[in-house]
Amino acid sequence: MMFWNLRIATVLLAMPVSAMAQQGDIVPEVDFLTWPAAKYSHYAETSNYVAEQWEKLGLKVDLMPVAFPNPMLSLWFKEHKFDAVLSSLSGNPLRLEPDFFTNSQFNSANSAPGNWNVGEYSNPKVDELGRQQLGIYDAEKRREVIYALQEELYNDPPEAIVTYAISTHAINSDNMEIDGFEASPEGIRANANVMRMKSKHGGAVRVGWTVDYTTLNPLVASTNEDLTNLALLYDQLVVLAPDGSPRMWLAESIDVVDDLTVDVKMRTGHTFSDGEAVTPEDVKFTFEYMKKWESAYFTKYLEKVETVTVVDGNTLRFKLNQPYAPFVMNTLGQVYILPEHVWGTLVEDLGIAKPQDFANDQPIGSGAYSVKYRKEGQEMYLTARKDHFGKPQSDILSIIYGSAEVVMQSLRKGEIDASFQPVVPITIDEYRGLDNIKLYEAKSNGYNSVRYKTTGPVFWNKDLRLALAHAVPYDAIINDIFGGLAATSGSSIVPVNAYWHNPKLVPPVFDLDLARSMLKDAGFTWDDDGRLHFPAK
Repeated sequence: MMFWNLRIATVLLAMPVSAMAQQGDIVPEVDFLTWPAAKYSHYAETSNYVAEQWEKLGLKVDLMPVAFPNPMLSLWFKEHKFDAVLSSLSGNPLRLEPDFFTNSQFNSANSAPGNWNVGEYSNPKVDELGRQQLGIYDAEKRREVIYALQEELYNDPPEAIVTYAISTHAINSDNMEIDGFEASPEGIRANANVMRMKSKHGGAVRVGWTVDYTTLNPLVASTNEDLTNLALLYDQLVVLAPDGSPRMWLAESIDVVDDLTVDVKMRTGHTFSDGEAVTPEDVKFTFEYMKKWESAYFTKYLEKVETVTVVDGNTLRFKLNQPYAPFVMNTLGQVYILPEHVWGTLVEDLGIAKPQDFANDQPIGSGAYSVKYRKEGQEMYLTARKDHFGKPQSDILSIIYGSAEVVMQSLRKGEIDASFQPVVPITIDEYRGLDNIKLYEAKSNGYNSVRYKTTGPVFWNKDLRLALAHAVPYDAIINDIFGGLAATSGSSIVPVNAYWHNPKLVPPVFDLDLARSMLKDAGFTWDDDGRLHFPAK
């Protein structure tokens, strides 16, 4: 019997490893949603770099570049039709509020179509920590919970964080100037800087974009481009300074009475673009209207608002249904104030089903600009309101181009005055030192990542996600694609947002051998063709 067992063992040792292993199911092909190379070469190339390394680990990757904003935004945010997506979330001062890049993105309650948890990630500990931090108004105590939340996302990753960008914008200094530039994650695109743009040729400041906006209806808007435009046409109660602190705007002062009560005193004497006065009743109407009709972007920020009442001639009281620490920044700092005399009976007057069906091609708002004309897909002219307290310096003409490279060529020739499209990093050296080009750098609090659909057939497995953090060629992406103007982060709250960033979370390193070892230790196997298999059931 002993001889027979030794003989069996000898035969087994001589067999290929793949024949010995009890393999699980093959890891399905990865549908990797990404950006079109023609307009977004740096994002497309990032996807290529990642896919190439993943395939060395035995994954099969199908890169799916689609046009942005449509149909990409639909596949990404509404249909969740991907296994992985090259996610690029823009930075701006509002997103310095730590809830946005943690709880908002990854709470399981935010997985519905159109919401931020596009990967349908679910982790009870993340949900609980996210709930806790929302009710803590003391910043130091809240930071402890935000640190723990980041750590849990680090240990159970919903995405592979690739880089955060140091974006560069440019102006033609022969044609325009920015009177008192404010450093901001948005660079020259920040509204405070737009209002400081001053033409030297006497006309509108001509700004180059690569993406046209999709709507001027605040109840429909959801993209960063749409929201950027609307913030020039409609005012908020507060706006955010470059460091993320609230700056009074339509509000004159804000008083947090208690955890559930916030009083807002409004400035007086301001009007909408049609000359009608902006009143506390317009503010009350807006918050109730946006909530009633479930506006695409604002609903999630309004759900904590229980009631809005006008206390006296120019003061409003907001009662919340639960403590909500981000209320001033996320709610008061974002909701665009609508004129009740325009929107109040709009559905009935136009015979439409809902206000989202209203084109709003000629918006009436209280913002620093009004729309003079728009040619869809080509350009839009904004007239500066000289009576606005923000004191915009010049009219703005936004012009749509086919690519960032064409925008920069037009800027260099003096055909436009500023580029709102970040300069493609590998081309920046072409523009350094040119007498007529001035560059502005902005360290973004946004970031690029590979977001996983954790309910899908591939990335439900936590061990696979952990291993793939070491299968991203970070240095090559930063140097080859971004020209060194990017950096890595161990957290979705990147180091630029220093107060809230957890410095203990060290960014992963690119190491395919380590990734392979982690997969092997977790029970993954490879077949004779090199394809990766899940652990045996």
